[in-house]
Amino acid sequence: MKFLRDSRLPERILVFITVLAISSFAYYFTVAEVEEIEDRFDNRRVMLVKMLAHEVVDLLDRRLDLSPRLSNLLAEEAIAYAAVQQADGALLARAENYSMPVGVLEKIEEEALKTPHLKLIPFKDTSRTFSLVEAAIPLVAANGKKVILRVGFFKEAEEQRVSQVRFRNTLLFSLALLGLAAYWFVRKHHASNLQHTLLGGSALLILLLFMASRVTLHGWYEQNWRETFIRHSLYVAKMLVPSSLRFIDTGEDKDLRESTRIVSTDEGFASVALIRDERVIFHSDPTLAGASAAEDQNYLKSLNTDQPVIFKLDDQDMFEALIPVMNGRLRVGTLKVGLRGSNRYEALAMIRDRQALLFLLALALMMLLMHLISRRISKEISWFIQAMEQATAGDLRQNIYIERNDEFGQLAHAFNFMIMSMKERDMVGRGLQQYVSRSIVERTLKALSGNEKNGEKLFAVSIFLYFSGIDEAISRVEGSRIFSAAEECFNILRRVAQPGPNVSMQLFPSGVLVLFTYPSRHDSLLKTLNVARLAARDLGRRQDLPFSPKLTLHAMEMVRGQIGESEESLAMIGDGFGDFRTLARVQDSDEVLASLEINLLLKDVLNFDELEVLSTEQGRMNAYVVGNFKEIVDLVAIFPTATSWTKIMILRILKASTELVSPETLFEWFKDADADVRYHVMDVIERIAADKVRSFVENAVNTEADSRVLSRSIAVLGKVGSEDHIAVLTEKLRSADRRVKANAVEALEAIGGKRVYEFLNLLVDEQDNRVKANILIALGKYGDLKVFELLTRMIKDPENNMRASAAYALGRLGMAQGVEPLIGALSDKDPMVRRQVVASLTALKADLDIEV
Repeated sequence: MKFLRDSRLPERILVFITVLAISSFAYYFTVAEVEEIEDRFDNRRVMLVKMLAHEVVDLLDRRLDLSPRLSNLLAEEAIAYAAVQQADGALLARAENYSMPVGVLEKIEEEALKTPHLKLIPFKDTSRTFSLVEAAIPLVAANGKKVILRVGFFKEAEEQRVSQVRFRNTLLFSLALLGLAAYWFVRKHHASNLQHTLLGGSALLILLLFMASRVTLHGWYEQNWRETFIRHSLYVAKMLVPSSLRFIDTGEDKDLRESTRIVSTDEGFASVALIRDERVIFHSDPTLAGASAAEDQNYLKSLNTDQPVIFKLDDQDMFEALIPVMNGRLRVGTLKVGLRGSNRYEALAMIRDRQALLFLLALALMMLLMHLISRRISKEISWFIQAMEQATAGDLRQNIYIERNDEFGQLAHAFNFMIMSMKERDMVGRGLQQYVSRSIVERTLKALSGNEKNGEKLFAVSIFLYFSGIDEAISRVEGSRIFSAAEECFNILRRVAQPGPNVSMQLFPSGVLVLFTYPSRHDSLLKTLNVARLAARDLGRRQDLPFSPKLTLHAMEMVRGQIGESEESLAMIGDGFGDFRTLARVQDSDEVLASLEINLLLKDVLNFDELEVLSTEQGRMNAYVVGNFKEIVDLVAIFPTATSWTKIMILRILKASTELVSPETLFEWFKDADADVRYHVMDVIERIAADKVRSFVENAVNTEADSRVLSRSIAVLGKVGSEDHIAVLTEKLRSADRRVKANAVEALEAIGGKRVYEFLNLLVDEQDNRVKANILIALGKYGDLKVFELLTRMIKDPENNMRASAAYALGRLGMAQGVEPLIGALSDKDPMVRRQVVASLTALKADLDIEV
């Protein structure tokens, strides 16, 4: 046992077994797929031959000519020839492709005439260029006469499919083996650093692509060369036929020798001979003239057909083309041309050399690029490691400066914020509380002793209501009046802004800050503009305030964090407002000023008046007076050439004015290449009358490729559709995307009806948590109380997501039966599930007016 523990033998055995298992699986998987393809093609051939056999028997019984039917058969795809022969080999009828004469296939003919049943015989043509399969079936006519029906099929399409399968499987399983080899190497040599991984992975990928393209190129060239070579050879060889015929007629070989001399300049031509009555009457080599051709098997085979034939010689890289010399319908001789195939790889060699150079260049460039990328990433990671080591040792003076907005820049900002938080905690712990109020110390300690969830970045738009002239007012007006005015301003903003999860308010000594942090930046901007206008209107009516309230708008990136022990509260950190004091000096009481950031985001859809202000802190600065939205006609006109950001903003504005844009215009906009734009176009379409957009939405559901846009289209079809669209929606339940499936269920619920209820009952065993929850919500709204039994079991499921979805569904149903299962789930070990339980219980408390 100690030997086995210390030895590497078990590890090597395991590696061997793994490689063997993968290779075996690849082999048997490929063999099975190839057999399936071959069986499919063979079944087609068998069906065609059996149908033809019935027709042939019928024609024989009626003593009609078979040739027209066989000739028509050649119009079928991949048919090479067809023949009907007696058992002794006599031909009753035949039809043959120009490149595939029947008469030269003696071995196949012999095997076909002996077959007692339908038989498929694979073979190659005489030039070994084309792969074929012959289907032979014995037939018996009504008069007892026995015949053999032979049909030849080209196998090119079948071989292409088989080649594709083998290439694809070889590539996939080679990648798997290379991946395992790379993983084993990394684990074995402890070389799992990023630079080695990128360089090694890139080199392996380039090498694999090179090998695959080289094999593919060789196979393609081999097949393409043979076909081109044969066509060219037959074309040039036929040029010798007229001079051969004149030689046979007159006995003068001058023209034939001249033609032979011209043809011989082509490196591919080896010899030219003219045979008549089994004797060589002319040869490009005079010493061979007069020789007997009675033993030449290829020549004897060629006598069975009046078509040119090419044979591949077994012992050398040579081909023989035998072309009949015809005088009218009489065959007076046979022209035999020897062809060389030895120079066929010269062009391929040049292509392969260039391919190798290109891949070497690609490999060098890829390795250089990966080296530069990995070097840069490794360098920046080393900064973080060094800074963390110093911070762990107690040195909190570490800061990392990466002035970029990529992932490393965001990581640096989060790291610096974490260091700042640790510094504050250290300062508080050392007794600096006396310099700060008790409430600030308590809030700081709660934040710093929490779960360290600070650092989430988000986009925010702010309204800052500045108490302009507050200093003068304090010196000349009673404090109670000032406080009452500030409270009134705060209440006005709170009433129009309606604080919630995405809207927060803070009171500062100099004013009130409102932050809008909706998931969509467009929503945050539009909501901010609306609130600012309403607040400016209300504040303009308060002429008796002791100070002048001035509104400024700003957009920025902020950091959100969690503060609090007993309750959850959020803190926002960022540049919430600009130099509002300077702006207030040039701002009228009824104006709303915006920062440069707001102007950049909204200048295409909103009218601004630009102001240039001289600030003591920032020097010359620009501010923008917020005007009205541009006319709808102008917004529609600029839409086709606008950026995706502007297009989405225009669509959000149009949601409130859908009557001003035609459905046809929206249909045209839905062709936009940006999926986000199409998503918001569908948002606007939802607000148009159902009869105007129903057919378009149905077409979008059937053709849309982006899963997010498809989900939105399905939701809209649920609102504008009818029972006629149930089949379309049920088809989308087969989608692999869970959002698409969930929205399809919600759309079916929106359409409603007995058919939907019966269909949803069949889906209660769905395994996707989100889809199952939507199905049970829909059934519950039909009054089916069995859903509570299913949800009670679902909320105890081992899977966290399944339990959370069950809690969500119980809250959505809004019925008292959901309270008890939710209370039992309050002790769930997963925080996500507990949060959803609390949210659902809160919703039930509001719906049912109960104490929880």
